[in-house]
Amino acid sequence: MKRGIVFCVLAVVALVAPANAARLVTWKHTSSRFVRPAESPFNSVPPEAPAKPQSLPVNVLLPDGYTPRKRYPVLYLMHGHGDSYWSWFAPKNGDLLRTAAGFPGIVVMPEGGQGWFADWWNGGRRGSPGWESYHLRELIPLVERRLPIRRGRRWHAIAGLSMGGEATVYYAAQRPGYFGSAAAFSPPVAIQRSEWKAGFNTQGQDFDTVFGPLDGFYATGHNPLKLVANLRWTRLFVGVGDGTPASPDDLDNVFGQVAERELRSQADEFVPAARSAGADVTYDPRPGVHDWPYWRQYLKDAIAWGFFRPVAVAPRSWTFSTVARRSEAWGFTFKFVGAPPAVLETFRRSGGRISATGSGRVLVRAPSGCRFEAKLPFRRNVCVARRR
Repeated sequence: MKRGIVFCVLAVVALVAPANAARLVTWKHTSSRFVRPAESPFNSVPPEAPAKPQSLPVNVLLPDGYTPRKRYPVLYLMHGHGDSYWSWFAPKNGDLLRTAAGFPGIVVMPEGGQGWFADWWNGGRRGSPGWESYHLRELIPLVERRLPIRRGRRWHAIAGLSMGGEATVYYAAQRPGYFGSAAAFSPPVAIQRSEWKAGFNTQGQDFDTVFGPLDGFYATGHNPLKLVANLRWTRLFVGVGDGTPASPDDLDNVFGQVAERELRSQADEFVPAARSAGADVTYDPRPGVHDWPYWRQYLKDAIAWGFFRPVAVAPRSWTFSTVARRSEAWGFTFKFVGAPPAVLETFRRSGGRISATGSGRVLVRAPSGCRFEAKLPFRRNVCVARRR
């Protein structure tokens, strides 16, 4: 498979609107080292969608008055398990032109298939599909190259519903130096509950295949509840219903009622844990079920909450836990040498010192360019090694 992402934009949705109004551009084909579409499960798209999800398309909504001569904030908007890159834009689903009318930033809506936004465990082999690596290591750099994105974490936000809500919190925890704000709607944020695994396994994938054993380190490393320390400096919005029908249309939506009750329990566990870790969390629980009318309203509420408010730029004290072979936090990169992590690895910075607990060998590169290789656990000055 060809390395990197091949960029192809050739689908522009013409909107019946003034020339300076928001417009949608579809990148019809991207390719990846980490996701092999022929081997990955996807959902179908309606006839009006300009690309099939198997080609890893991306929808990009450009704001009113867009010009490439100006830099814009960016919102990554992630879809749910039964949806596709097209769902947030589709009038019958997210209806984004109305839901986010006047939004001042660029909105990026990538394809995630039924992949749970993870690099699958696959019995310990890891690898394909590698949705997390595709989005964090390939798509974000592509967006930064091809679009005039403002620099600084204040101007980078992420949001999503259901499966995409889990991705929202997980990706924010894995790129804390990039995403300043994250808004999750009906999100699975305590995924190591036995109730969640049972429900997960009815949706077409096997929990152990995607995340490994329920009590294993790999599931822990993908569980937002266990990564709240990573989110210490991130603004969070969490919206969830309680499974109670709030309109007559909800009465027959039994799945939506059951799913939302479970997700409300998860949010009730996650939010106080995140607040205890020091995160700034806005929590909006209300009546409602697992369905689009509520997610549209939550996106409106999150826009009013503010995706691009001021946030910490470069805190000198932070904690970062991960199970990824290669990760980034606060300008540092951590690349495990030889075997990938076999435990939840945790890095901490306190002033001019950086320490780590876990196992294995890691190559650390600091924001200054200083690099060193160390065996975990370790504790040392941030830049004790000479520059290379």
